[in-house]
Amino acid sequence: MKKLRPLLSIGAIGLCCGLLLAGIHALTAPTIEANRSRHVWQLAYQLVGGQFDPTGLVWQDDQVDLPGDVWLKRSRVQGYAGDIHLLAAFGNGGQLLGARVAEHRETPGLGDFIDVDKSPWMRRFATTPPLEVDAVSGATITSEAVKRGVQRMLEPEAAP
Repeated sequence: MKKLRPLLSIGAIGLCCGLLLAGIHALTAPTIEANRSRHVWQLAYQLVGGQFDPTGLVWQDDQVDLPGDVWLKRSRVQGYAGDIHLLAAFGNGGQLLGARVAEHRETPGLGDFIDVDKSPWMRRFATTPPLEVDAVSGATITSEAVKRGVQRMLEPEAAP
């Protein structure tokens, strides 16, 4: 019984910690999701000049139509450190207006070039076909993944 007591104590502590973490997750998940959604709409405003109201807009198959023959498309691609979530805006029958990275877990410092606030690299997709955008030295896997993801959104099934 003496040998079993420490194991039961550790098990009880582990169970309490697990329940505490599950409770915290349940309480914070809606706020985290609302913040992610708000961030995606902020990126969309950057891409299309903030010329729409997201109220009532619903994503269907990772796409949402905006007023004025403009639509947004979401995609995900595998980067160096995990999934990279992309957002792109299209207009005029399929012309790519621009792309942004909505979420990633790439190495801080090396992966900063995919953040438009830290580097102009992502802005090149508005004027250059994705496969012609130069890869970033030292972060080739990340830059090639982003290029591939944006290119995939340009394929015919990307149009509404």
